[in-house]
Amino acid sequence: MKIEGMYRPPEEASYNPAPYTRGPQGQINRRFAQFAAFQIRYRWLFIVALAILTIIGLTGLPGMTTNDNMDEWFDEYDTIEINTKRFEALFGNEDQVLVLIQADDVFDPGVLTMIRDLGAELLEKVPYARELRSLTDMSISMGSDEGIEVRSPFEDGIPPAGPEMEEKRAYIMSRSSLVDMLVSDDCRETWLALSLYSYEGENESREMYSVGKAAQEIITDPKWQNPGGGARYTLKPAGMAYTEWEENQTVMDETGKRIIGGFIVALLCLIIFTRSFRGIAVPVLTIIGGVGSVFGYMARLGIPADSNLMTLPILLSMALSIGYAIHLMNSFKFHFRRLERKEALIAAVGETGWPILFTAVTTMGGLLSFLFAGIGALRWVGVTSALTVFSVYLYVILLVPVLFSFGKSKKNVPGIPSRNIETVPSVSPSEIYPSGTWIEQKFYRFGELLLKRRKPVILIAFLIIAAFIPGIFRMTVNMDYFSFMGKKIPYINRLAEIIDAKIGSLYTYTVMVSSGEPDFFKDPQKMRNLDSLAADLGALDLTKISGTRPRVSSVTEIVKEMHRTLNGDDLAFYTIPDDPDLLAQLLFLYEISGSGDLFNRISEDFSTAVLTVELTGYDGNRIAKTVKAAEEAARVRFPGEDAVVVGMIASFAEMNNKVVYGELKSFAGSFLIIFILLALVFRSIRTAFIGMIPNIAPVIIIGGIMGYAKIPLDMLTMTIMPMLLGIAVDDTIHFISHINLELERKKTYSQAVLDTFAKIGRTLGTTTVILCAMFAVYALSPIAMLFHVGVLAIIGMAAALLADYTLTPLLIYVLKPLRKEGL
Repeated sequence: MKIEGMYRPPEEASYNPAPYTRGPQGQINRRFAQFAAFQIRYRWLFIVALAILTIIGLTGLPGMTTNDNMDEWFDEYDTIEINTKRFEALFGNEDQVLVLIQADDVFDPGVLTMIRDLGAELLEKVPYARELRSLTDMSISMGSDEGIEVRSPFEDGIPPAGPEMEEKRAYIMSRSSLVDMLVSDDCRETWLALSLYSYEGENESREMYSVGKAAQEIITDPKWQNPGGGARYTLKPAGMAYTEWEENQTVMDETGKRIIGGFIVALLCLIIFTRSFRGIAVPVLTIIGGVGSVFGYMARLGIPADSNLMTLPILLSMALSIGYAIHLMNSFKFHFRRLERKEALIAAVGETGWPILFTAVTTMGGLLSFLFAGIGALRWVGVTSALTVFSVYLYVILLVPVLFSFGKSKKNVPGIPSRNIETVPSVSPSEIYPSGTWIEQKFYRFGELLLKRRKPVILIAFLIIAAFIPGIFRMTVNMDYFSFMGKKIPYINRLAEIIDAKIGSLYTYTVMVSSGEPDFFKDPQKMRNLDSLAADLGALDLTKISGTRPRVSSVTEIVKEMHRTLNGDDLAFYTIPDDPDLLAQLLFLYEISGSGDLFNRISEDFSTAVLTVELTGYDGNRIAKTVKAAEEAARVRFPGEDAVVVGMIASFAEMNNKVVYGELKSFAGSFLIIFILLALVFRSIRTAFIGMIPNIAPVIIIGGIMGYAKIPLDMLTMTIMPMLLGIAVDDTIHFISHINLELERKKTYSQAVLDTFAKIGRTLGTTTVILCAMFAVYALSPIAMLFHVGVLAIIGMAAALLADYTLTPLLIYVLKPLRKEGL
């Protein structure tokens, strides 16, 4: 099939630049050209003003702080946040510093001495340290001449190996509440637990990090690492404060590597695609100024950066800054073949200024859709990313024309008389096509082939998209360490080893039962109901079983142990006493013993009790059901009372829900914002729908890949789809804007499509390659969630480019939504 007007041989060409059209697109372009003329005339004023603003911003960077507070996932009005605050008001900080000790025999005097001394140092030096619980620091009920007392078996010191030590071992191992809870039944594992006071100040993450850092410095001290000739043991630290500090160190280290790597990639891309000093230096200045200023001003305003997510706005803005600059610089090079330097810059800004602004706005719209997710961390990344995108746009549109205006024009510019820089006409690609570069001619011919084969291309494209739709329904959500950090991280391997240990665990949740009635749990029947609830929770399928013992802790263990001790250590009395006065006496005796363990499990007015359940691991698909089952069990045992689940697992379960609904709301918001912008700018709902089709395609492909490859949604991968939609639409806007401009020049749809391919086909490919190269920095990370984001982003960007090279021009050509030809 031959389409008229698609190709004109070189001998027929003549250079006759057309003035800006009277249509909306032409008039917008004229205004951008006039602004460029103003910039160039007052270029030193722009340079000085921008330099001052940049210096003020960059000098704020030393004051930047980071934050990784999981509480930011929840608003104050979220149920989980309300329940957590209630728990903390009654029981204080639920966080602990934990150390799993593994040895051939944890009752070896050398191991016990190490446990005692390590615990003492932690208690002394760790901020917010409250109380120790270990084999050498615990209070248990023991028989005495006066009946019963509560004390530590080793309060008089650690005896050497021999009969006395064996007697103490035997007594401890006879306690049902301790075996396979604090110490394994084979005496090869035991826990050291340091409870903490509530964190103070507004920045809880900072206080938590101070705890983790201090604990790490102590536990990793060489003096605790198996002294020569002593008992052999291994220490495996855990606890949220400790692991969050390790995660922070890992993420910050990776953040530095990714940012440096991204900057190197940016330089390489500029060297490859611009091959000029000015083409490299100017975009680098826009990156440093645009990105650095945003973070600098945020630091001055006291707004912390999210340590887990801060690389996303930085790398994204680096890539977009280079993309915007290359669009503008390539247009300048195109016009510089026939125009003087300043005239070429004005023509370039006139032609690309509006499409670049509109792509920046739609990208910002896609990023701001994170505000709909209802997650504090994503709100931060959405707003910050939108600000950095807008900032780099301003730096590009202000700096590139100004700095490129310095220099000489080419000699003997053919056929162009000197003219006022405010009235430089626009240049049409078809008018200089025969003298275009080989790549422009290749894209022109690609367009010809595409239009000839339009039906099979459209059919194949939609069949490929349809093949990925079923995968979307296989997507899962998983918010645990092992899913989004990955086992290439050393501390994650240690945590995996802890989970696999006999008494090891990492994930817990707490069931809190509250009546509001003082002394409610001094009623024996209520205490028995609490004991029955512990058994119910122990029977749930995710509950960790050590030996034959479900790992569920409650105040009933203390009561039963004391009742047994009071009755000659007869195991038959390991029960809740029937006499309410006796129950009250047992609780009072333990209370005055000096141990704080009682009020870690029940409130001081005995109106609220908590049960802590340890889990075998984290399964994102089952955890929500487990939490729901635990709440239902509590309400069955205590009808009419307030029963809720709090703790890490409850938070993660709620995060799963937030990720699902947040993803849906964020994507819907992104789609709606971009659709409205397209409809308003092109003054056509039909054009907006056509423009969205090629951009939904890469989102469907990414969702399908995540489902088929079992890549879960987490705090970072959930940003891919809304972000991809916001970025992918950039190329669509450039394509539609250029086609619209060519149609205003009274061209046919076929010639408009071909001229657009020749003019911006290479630039669209270049900017996509740069974006993919920047996200490849993520793909090299050992952190699983960063790796997944990198790979998915690369696939999504490539799919978006293919859609814009095929579906966008073909749908515009076939449906002709912009205007009638020749008008």
